[in-house]
Order: sequence, then C-alpha cells, then structure tokens
Amino acid sequence: MTSWHVDAPGVGNAVMERLQEVGTLTRVIEKRLSGALGVNPTDLAAMEHLASEGPLTAKDLADRLRVSTAASTHIVDRLEQAGHVTRRPHATDRRKVLVEPVPESTTRIFGHLHPLLSGVEGLVEALGPGERDVVETFLAGVVRIYTGTADALASTS
Repeated sequence: MTSWHVDAPGVGNAVMERLQEVGTLTRVIEKRLSGALGVNPTDLAAMEHLASEGPLTAKDLADRLRVSTAASTHIVDRLEQAGHVTRRPHATDRRKVLVEPVPESTTRIFGHLHPLLSGVEGLVEALGPGERDVVETFLAGVVRIYTGTADALASTS
C-alpha cells in the first residue's frame, strides 16, 4: 500500500496552524452562507462586494472577483434572477449600468454574519494600539502573499 506524505509547512507553528484553521472555517462559512442564500460561492463573493461597497458596474465587479467581464455578466444575471440584485442606469454615464444589491439580501447576509463580525470586532477593540499595528502589518503581509499567489495561479489557468 502506497502512502502519500506531503510536508505541511507550519506544522508545530501555532500561528500557521491558526491561519490554516481560519482558511478552513472561511470555506465552511462560505459554503453554508451560499446554501442559506441559494447561490454558489462565486455569486456570494459578488454579493459581498456589492453589500460592502455599494453599486458597481459589471466591469468593476469582474475586477474585484478576478474574472472576465463576460463571467461577471453571467454572475449578475444569476443574482438578478434570484432576486438578490437589480440593474439601474449609471447617473452620469448613460453607457454604464450599475448593479446594486437588493436591501433584503444585504440584510440577510449581515444577519447571518453578525455574530462573526461583531465577535472579531470585539477582539480587535480589545487590542492595544501597538498590538493592532503588529496585527495589521502581519495581515497586510498575508494579503500581499495571497494576492501574489492568486495572480500567479490566474496566469497558469
């Protein structure tokens, strides 16, 4: 019987192990929230951008999701059909259309995520200023690494 072994970076490193747990739990939460809202994970990511940033064009949404404009249009079509978003003309550029979240959908998202968001906010508020600086610097570095990896994987697909 062949046994596969992969050296797991960070084993025995508590910070790396916690980051791995956060990644795993994020995927679990996304899957369950997607199910609660009746959307797929990509559509959920689009809804999260719209809920937090407000109305966006399909191109802006595509950029944030790191997908093509055509893919973004399909995402918006599905979300509109499910009643989660509406399209409306741009106020100053007649060629553009804005996609905006339906308020009830935004309320549902934040209703489901309220315990998580308020819990994390409480942890952040409990940090002293120096601790916040260290955590912010660390997380900014993690974001840079994730972004670089996402960009590199996009160029290979």
